[in-house]
Amino acid sequence: MIRLLFIAILLTPSILFAFPKRDSRGSVSENYLKQQGIITLDLKKIHYRENDKIPVKMSITNTGNEVVRIFPSGRDLESYRIVVRDEDGNQIPERDEERRIDLALKRRNTIESLEGKEIKEIILHKDEVFSKEIDLNSRFDLNPGRKYFVTAYFHPNVHEMPALFIRSRNQPYFFYEEKHNEPVLSSIPEKDPTVDGLEPEEVIHLFLGSEKKKNWAHHFKWIYFPEYVQAYDQYSEEYNRAEESERDFLMENFKRYLTESRAGLLHSYRILNTESVSPGLARVTVFVERRLNRLRSKYEYTYTLRRVPDEQGGFWKVSNLVAKVKK
Repeated sequence: MIRLLFIAILLTPSILFAFPKRDSRGSVSENYLKQQGIITLDLKKIHYRENDKIPVKMSITNTGNEVVRIFPSGRDLESYRIVVRDEDGNQIPERDEERRIDLALKRRNTIESLEGKEIKEIILHKDEVFSKEIDLNSRFDLNPGRKYFVTAYFHPNVHEMPALFIRSRNQPYFFYEEKHNEPVLSSIPEKDPTVDGLEPEEVIHLFLGSEKKKNWAHHFKWIYFPEYVQAYDQYSEEYNRAEESERDFLMENFKRYLTESRAGLLHSYRILNTESVSPGLARVTVFVERRLNRLRSKYEYTYTLRRVPDEQGGFWKVSNLVAKVKK
């Protein structure tokens, strides 16, 4: 009997305090959110350039069976605390408060009372999600050429319980790069090389410009296929063994392969150097950036151009390609 009484005394506090404490609203949402709420961050891509918007989406998910109530404040986004660190672990300071007002409030152009509207009660049932998108570039001064990591802290009731917060489960990162001036391709006229006598560098402009526009008929116009196919091992051996009657069919397959852009879509390019090897041979070195599934890759292309003879004297065509991956 004494033993049972002793056990009952020990269990009494745990029974009394088994339920979360309530706040002034009689709500237990903060306690349940701490137990069954998950905060996640999502970045649309990992590469951004100067002056680009960097939208990060903060999502609050209720993973439990109990209803969760949150009271996010729209004033200065104070319920959503974002921490950005560079690759060295240094925290990037936020800009002044007056410069980071929620744009949803800043865009208001009518006179209306905002009393009671800056803090709203949001109810989340099981598996429901509340999301907020925040532009990092409007809140932080980021330096190009750096890698940044993002962490978020959500305050479910910042005014009544400012010390309560939940940390995001993931920590996404992104690269912030300098903004490069891309060539204005539309300003390059599509001249007739047999009349205007284009130089090798001009041919490369038209060659890459037509690829970026996906104007494949114009793109193939600048290729000397009997030699250019030799730069692709998967086609050159079969092409060299084939009969003359079979080569047209193989060449159509090769052209179809070029249109697939398996190395990624051409994003930008910059001509680095032009070299005259002989009166009928030239080399043009080009820095190229391509994109494939949100990932950007950099290459150094060395094009060999040959002056192909015709009735009017001949013009330059691309006859070979050597590609190097740049880090």
